[in-house]
Amino acid sequence: MADKYIIDSNVFIQGKNFHYHFAFCEGFWDWVHEGFDKGVIYSIGKVRAELVAGKKGDEARKWAEDMPAGFFLDDVGDSGVMHEYAHCMRWAAADKHYQPAALARFAEAKRADAFLLAYARAHGHVVVTQELSQPDKRKEVPIPDAALKIGNVKTITIYELLRAHARPTFVFKP
Repeated sequence: MADKYIIDSNVFIQGKNFHYHFAFCEGFWDWVHEGFDKGVIYSIGKVRAELVAGKKGDEARKWAEDMPAGFFLDDVGDSGVMHEYAHCMRWAAADKHYQPAALARFAEAKRADAFLLAYARAHGHVVVTQELSQPDKRKEVPIPDAALKIGNVKTITIYELLRAHARPTFVFKP
């Protein structure tokens, strides 16, 4: 069975602000939609909540509001995800590497990070994030490092996902 992916909000936020701005790279957003149509690319409800919390008129907010039902997978209403979320919270409560403030931010119920990891553990999805492993970092909990400590979660960057599932599409506009 092919991998299924859940995308972190930072991919969408950084994408609309920089690499995949709607003004010149609508193809990225179409590609995400096509990946969903093919049953491969998703995100979760907590990511949607982060995106729609943006200002009115924000293109990522509008995009998130317009995505079809089913793209943002149910996280808090899924008992398997909540079981794994409890596992993530037990790890965060016991971890001695990160500063307490970093672990408290990681554990905030409104933030998507722990829910992405919990969803991935519960359903075997791969987490796609712009965050990179920084094992010496103590003031933040990077998703890839939390995934290693929590176990049974694979993370990749959007660029790795694009290399695996996208064709080159840049065409010069005169």
